[in-house]
Amino acid sequence: MSGAFRKARMSFVRSRGDRGAAVETLRGTTGADFESQGMIHRGVEGGCCGGWFLGSDPMADRYIVVKGPFCFVFVKEHSSSPQYAIKLHGMVAELKDQHHHHGRSLILLRNGALGEVQYEISFPQEDIAKKFKTAVAEQAQVAATEETRKRLGHERLLTTRSSVRYAETIAITKEKDQPEKPVSRDDVLRNMEQMDIAGGPAM
Repeated sequence: MSGAFRKARMSFVRSRGDRGAAVETLRGTTGADFESQGMIHRGVEGGCCGGWFLGSDPMADRYIVVKGPFCFVFVKEHSSSPQYAIKLHGMVAELKDQHHHHGRSLILLRNGALGEVQYEISFPQEDIAKKFKTAVAEQAQVAATEETRKRLGHERLLTTRSSVRYAETIAITKEKDQPEKPVSRDDVLRNMEQMDIAGGPAM
């Protein structure tokens, strides 16, 4: 890790994650893999468009950055540290071609092609949404390849940039700050069915 990143890391640790990981720092000398203003919330499919669930965080305007196999969510572009981070390994970004959120292009970020929706993200223009989808696909593949090499004992073949290594150290901490996933209507109904079968509260 370069001297600049070591200094930033010290600031990040001393501030308990409040400083030392600004967008400019994460860009490094090669830039981010994607960055744009967008709206995001943790939720199930349809959540921001008429779905029904409990405890969801509201759709919030945020600055979204992809650096290596991680997505960082900042309150503002010039925030000193991300609000939280999302690991992209195993994630799939689905662009809803026939569905828009208030005229914005909607992305569903899933755990796998057929997995549960973890986040709903909307962008002001479709071309921006497509760039995000491409960045997620590329970086998820990079993460999968790196994991395979590590499993086979080929770590020496990895040539990760110092800025990506630094982004990983930030993501490990900031992943824990993700908003909790809301309870969906299906989850509520499933729990009620279990209560009926068991004759009491489901454990």
